[in-house]
Amino acid sequence: MPWETVYKGRRVSVEISQVSLPNGKTMTAERVVFPRVVSVLPVDSGEVYFIKQYRPALGIYTLEIPSGVVDEGESPEEAARRELEEEAGLRAGRLSKIFEGYVSPGYSTEYAYIYIATQLEKTAQVPEDYEIIEVVAVKLEEAKRMLISGEIKDMRASLALSLYLLK
Repeated sequence: MPWETVYKGRRVSVEISQVSLPNGKTMTAERVVFPRVVSVLPVDSGEVYFIKQYRPALGIYTLEIPSGVVDEGESPEEAARRELEEEAGLRAGRLSKIFEGYVSPGYSTEYAYIYIATQLEKTAQVPEDYEIIEVVAVKLEEAKRMLISGEIKDMRASLALSLYLLK
């Protein structure tokens, strides 16, 4: 059966469908349809640059890395460079993809690309009108401590930092 849209918002839509499973059973499935996204871990001179961002869905500030949607006609790398500049006011001389995959395959189509940005140059930060963002520079050893202690609650920031530290 085809997917039926039951809600359509600015960025996401929610769909339901009767789905036939590989074991022959059927179920009503729900999914959140979300565009592709990018996240960028900026690292330079022994420092990691996070962004402290207010998240209305949670009602709190979270420590994250620059992230955003891949716009129509834009490559993930182009989106990563754009988001890095808009949210952190940084331009990367070098950008390396370290991960790509589904964010939450149990209920969402969201697919993410994660990059490491190095050889950084400061530019003007240009966040969207609705983004409340502060750039936070943290020494790499302190970032590692924060990761291990659980202070970094954002999954993409945690994954990016973990993969960077493993290299």
